[in-house]
Amino acid sequence: MLKDQCISVTELRTKTKNCLADLGSEPKYIFINNHPVAVLLDINIYEKQFLKPDLVELTIDEADVKLQRQAQRAKKSKRSDLVNIR
Repeated sequence: MLKDQCISVTELRTKTKNCLADLGSEPKYIFINNHPVAVLLDINIYEKQFLKPDLVELTIDEADVKLQRQAQRAKKSKRSDLVNIR
């Protein structure tokens, strides 16, 4: 954590635009009473790292050979071979 990445909550409140500048290149750490309490991230970085991707259904033509083989093996699995995770 670099000094220029650290901002106080007061600075965030009074100089919001400045605090939000350059979020794409580095996160900002927010401090209250000299203790870190939060991190500001660029929205694109947040979505890439923390949001789960949507599931996509592929047609047989779109799947490569390796993926097709894995799908065939999965279809042949017995229910008793699967683990029930709760």
